[in-house]
Amino acid sequence: MPNNIFTPQWRPKAHFTPEQNWMNDPNGLVYYNGKYHLFYQYNPHGNDWGNMNWGHATSTDLVNWHHHPVAVEMSPKGLGYIYSGSAVVDYDNTSGLQTGEHPPLVALFTHTEANTEVQRQSLAYSLDGGDSWQQYANNPVIENPGIVDFRDPKVSWHPASSQWIMALTAGHSIEFYASKNLFDWAHISSFGEDDGSHQGEWECPDLFELTTETGIKKWVLLVSLVPGGPNGGSGTQYFIGDFDGVQFKAEHQDVRWLDYGPDNYAGVTWDGRQTIDNRRTLIAWMSNWTYAEDMPTFPWRGAMCLPRDLSLTQIDGNFYVTNLPAKEVLDSSQIVSEVTASDKVLSLPLSQKSALDIQLSCEITQSDKLYIRMFNDAGETVELKYLPQRQKLVVDRSQAGWSYKLWRTPRLEAKTFIDSGKVNARLVLDTSSLEVFWQQGSTTMTICLLPTQPFNRIEISSDNTGDKKISLAEIK
Repeated sequence: MPNNIFTPQWRPKAHFTPEQNWMNDPNGLVYYNGKYHLFYQYNPHGNDWGNMNWGHATSTDLVNWHHHPVAVEMSPKGLGYIYSGSAVVDYDNTSGLQTGEHPPLVALFTHTEANTEVQRQSLAYSLDGGDSWQQYANNPVIENPGIVDFRDPKVSWHPASSQWIMALTAGHSIEFYASKNLFDWAHISSFGEDDGSHQGEWECPDLFELTTETGIKKWVLLVSLVPGGPNGGSGTQYFIGDFDGVQFKAEHQDVRWLDYGPDNYAGVTWDGRQTIDNRRTLIAWMSNWTYAEDMPTFPWRGAMCLPRDLSLTQIDGNFYVTNLPAKEVLDSSQIVSEVTASDKVLSLPLSQKSALDIQLSCEITQSDKLYIRMFNDAGETVELKYLPQRQKLVVDRSQAGWSYKLWRTPRLEAKTFIDSGKVNARLVLDTSSLEVFWQQGSTTMTICLLPTQPFNRIEISSDNTGDKKISLAEIK
């Protein structure tokens, strides 16, 4: 399909997309004065990757977004393109930049020279609450130490040591830096040489603390990598451990995936210290570098997954990061129908006037199998199969429309954890994606779809004749 044919049928209804042109990684997530700021890698000049700037959008509810002009602009003749990075609210004015009523909003990002591709860390700031941004006159603030891949700074305040901490990637490691003022940075430690998956290049780190419902605190480090994801191409692994203000140490050796789907990448979080209720909310690019530049959407290319609230959960004595749609997304979900039945096969109509929030609960035995199929009048289908005995969830998108020409991995697998004899699942179906939240979000899968028609029916089947409860809601 030519990439200049308008495709309104695939424009998401509940997922963020730019009005036009190319978008990838989320950047600079910051919450201030009642607004969530979303910056992102953006090409204002075309529908392909290149000419990287920071696009900008804001929201008060994480569901409805207002588009703004480009916030941080590239300078090909200067330090170059604007790659990924982060932003913070400098409430204590450690930077000394404040001149009016607003504390400085400070962004740290990677500058990449157009010709040499040398990557350095630079700074931009806003003194009007995030409406306008200017680049620091003496950029860069961290010079390249002779490393080819040296990028994606994620900055946060570390209260125990009263300093700013930066995590950034350098090939296959995470480098930590510290600063008192956001301008002067000192390298303090490295992580990753013997940890996690190294099947691809590391990117887009994020470091933060989570607390269980019982009050146990752990540090979490997110690291995206490409290739090497659990179902091919891009993916995001995470580490749970301890950070003392200098070093991060993981407490496990196994590789853990934030999302098993192929279309959740470069996810980073809004700083919980700066949001209204101290939640840790993540958003990620909903695509995969294996085929991102071949996606046939126009006049935009690229979307974000739904914002998600992250939690620290203990399962069988081990700690894991679980994720569910953000509270604001759930609050916007309005139930349109509910059915409880003991039929072996339960079939219901779907309407895709809005994105659908589909919730399912049922009992299941170890020897049972559960199938969930969504299909349309063109015979296209996407199927989920749950195998509790093998602790496996399988999604087949090979017959989900035009996409069969595009996907390198049409059959997707994920590990499941909680086996309580019950299924608790949440599926968010939009025009061109499916997000699966299995067993309270202990397993998630983000999957792009390109059906030629909307899916208008769902079928749930199993050998078990126990009650199946399903509710259909619209996200508005």
